[in-house]
Amino acid sequence: MHINSGQVSIGEMLSNRGTFEVPKYQRNYAWDESQIASFLKDLELCRSARAAEEPRHHFFGGIVTASAPIAGSTRQNNELIDGQQRLATFMMLMVQLKQAMLRLALEAHAAGDADAHKFLTGKAAIIADRYETFSDSINMRIVPVPRVQLSVPDQPFFDAILRGTHPPGQRKSHELIAASFAAIGQHLAGILERLADFAAKARALETIMQIFEQDWTVIHMAATDRKDAYMLFQVLNDRGLNLTEGELLRASTLEAIEPAAPAHLMEAVEKSWDKILSGRNLDIRKGLQWVYASQVGDWPGRSTLLADLTRNLFPPLASEEPLTREQANDVAHSVDSLARDFGILEVILAGEWPMPQNQTIRAWDKDRLRLLVVHLRQFDCLPLLIASSLLAPQRFSEVVQALERFCFRYSVIVDGPPLEAIAIYNRHAVDIRRAPEAFRPGALIRDLRELVDRLAPDEVFRPRLEALHYPRSDSRKPLKYFLMTLEHHVRWFDDGAQGRPDCRDRTRVLDFENSTVEHIYPEHAAHPDAQLEPFLDTLGNLTLLSPEENDAAGDRSFADKKRYLAESHNTLNQQIAEQDAWTVEAVVRRQERLVSMGLSVFRP
Repeated sequence: MHINSGQVSIGEMLSNRGTFEVPKYQRNYAWDESQIASFLKDLELCRSARAAEEPRHHFFGGIVTASAPIAGSTRQNNELIDGQQRLATFMMLMVQLKQAMLRLALEAHAAGDADAHKFLTGKAAIIADRYETFSDSINMRIVPVPRVQLSVPDQPFFDAILRGTHPPGQRKSHELIAASFAAIGQHLAGILERLADFAAKARALETIMQIFEQDWTVIHMAATDRKDAYMLFQVLNDRGLNLTEGELLRASTLEAIEPAAPAHLMEAVEKSWDKILSGRNLDIRKGLQWVYASQVGDWPGRSTLLADLTRNLFPPLASEEPLTREQANDVAHSVDSLARDFGILEVILAGEWPMPQNQTIRAWDKDRLRLLVVHLRQFDCLPLLIASSLLAPQRFSEVVQALERFCFRYSVIVDGPPLEAIAIYNRHAVDIRRAPEAFRPGALIRDLRELVDRLAPDEVFRPRLEALHYPRSDSRKPLKYFLMTLEHHVRWFDDGAQGRPDCRDRTRVLDFENSTVEHIYPEHAAHPDAQLEPFLDTLGNLTLLSPEENDAAGDRSFADKKRYLAESHNTLNQQIAEQDAWTVEAVVRRQERLVSMGLSVFRP
């Protein structure tokens, strides 16, 4: 790997280091109003510092490029791997600064201020010559080349905006470019409006140019090879609005298949990447890791994610040779598979059922998935859930239920080592992909049960359940989930708890969000019981109530609550109402019963 790096001012980089070109299939311009506002705030901080005669250095991070030779030219063309947003915005600032100088020069000329006119037109010419274009000699012809060129969809629009025309935007990135350019222009105009004479205005614009050329710096890391630049990017990427590995993969896959793929295939692959990268509620990097694990059966390296993705999901890209039509088709198929998995992942993360409508699947089945992912936040099993979406709906439901029971016991309550569970999830994900029709959840359940017996056995799980209590500061979700799940399985338990845990009424779904964990012996008893007070927050004194039941029962005594508990839709509440009195013995008996139920229910 050969990389040259050094800290340089923005002015030096754009004027002395050739031209900068975004790979044509890389991400489009993405800075929105908040990023531009922050950019302009940086400008104002540096202007204030110079006004106080104390220039302020501002570091804009790293710019990663790869050398891209131009046929017939000796210039250095830098392929922008990371830094497009900043360089495009720097260029917009310079063009707006030039235009502000030319407008002010016209005003100075009309007012007879020849010195201001000469100064401003001269500075504007320097900007145009130094930063806007590069005069190159190509095949015995002198041609102007833009210093900064954006991706294929953005460059014509970007060029038109910089030339002062106002073309209609055809995509979101065009709207962002136009808005950013306008915001910068309005900011410069606001600066000038607050100044009284030509000299002060000219000095203000000159100060901005000094900031650009002297105070603002980046570290330019120039690799001779694109692969080295990608590796460098991955090590340095800080996950802000920089490129993601997905966007780099998009660029490399499209560029690789372009020579061999027909137009319709290129269009299909572009649409697939748009689906993958447009998810607003999904961290693309995490999504790639989950999908990779689902397809490969192993977790990618944190610092080698891009290389791992390329090698294992897109093997034709590893070759230095141009792709054949068949290889281009293989790459397109891999992108399509990735897009499919990303779509499933987004649905699952939202807690929604990813399968087609099926009469055997009830609302209760769907709710188990939502509880697992949204409320228990069990993300390690996502690769297995993605793969399991290839199964029949009933099989998928069986996998969800097994994971739900296992994760609550092993991960939430016992806090077992995650890597051992992840290895099981990922291994079975690959098994499903190899032969979804042949997969049976029994093998998965056996593996999970073996892990439970080894690292979360009853002698470890029981005391953790006995310690469950009403938390005063932490989340009550685990406790609420525990009581709610026992309610769904109480009939199965009372019938002898034979076979796998089973909900006997799958038409009923309890409202997790609105149900509340409440005290049976009340928290604010009108007549406190000294014997029950120490048991107030223990598991045996807690139950689930609907909002209506809670409003009715409130802090009433047990004798007054019995009627509401007996009329409850929850079997566990009805069973509480069968008690003649609520005593310490009743609390202890109920706790022992709930713990026994938990030991039976929460087995894979």
